[in-house]
Amino acid sequence: MTQENSVCMQSVDMDLTCLPPGNTSLQQTDAPGAAEQQTMSVYLRVRPFSKEELSNNEDQACVVIENSQTVTLNAPKGSATMKSSEKGIGMSLHKFSFSQIFGPDTTQAELFENTVKNQMNDFLDGKNALIFSYGVTNAGKTFTIQGTPKEPGILPRVLESTFQYIGEHQYQGMDLKPYLRNGVQSLDFDQVKQERSTKAAIFASIKEECDPLRYLQRCSETHFQQ
Repeated sequence: MTQENSVCMQSVDMDLTCLPPGNTSLQQTDAPGAAEQQTMSVYLRVRPFSKEELSNNEDQACVVIENSQTVTLNAPKGSATMKSSEKGIGMSLHKFSFSQIFGPDTTQAELFENTVKNQMNDFLDGKNALIFSYGVTNAGKTFTIQGTPKEPGILPRVLESTFQYIGEHQYQGMDLKPYLRNGVQSLDFDQVKQERSTKAAIFASIKEECDPLRYLQRCSETHFQQ
């Protein structure tokens, strides 16, 4: 990376992750005089160079992050765009604005905290949300969404947050029992005591079945000779 935090145009991670709602306002008009206000956030994530790209000297300051919302694209030397601009056709420099831009040093956790996490509350309250990653081949879409076991992406972090929320909102009392799968039955003190005893016995048997030493004691060794 250069001091300008730039990456080559061919290598840039044009990872546009869209999350409604956000800061970018869009208006959709279905009929004259009727406008519906909608919002959508568009994020850009620029991936770092690979070792092969660095060895090929592809760091030409083609993509320069001006600030947290503006990026400048410069046509690579010798490219068709650069040659056309030298002939007065088109431009060799373009600027684009995003809701927020994440540089090559951004971690998976930082990306999640600044993009998706705020949408989780609305989702868990029953509102719809759409998240998608857009970019060319080898831009880093799979890494952003799925990630790796050591660096999980958006999807595993969303699932973890969802199950954590469910765990914190589970009913911990023992005075309700499922009945015919569509109702519950209130239990008195003696019935609650019986339910606790029954469940404790079930968990004890499961723990016993999962004990590896218990299976080792049952094992036998037999030698065969041909």
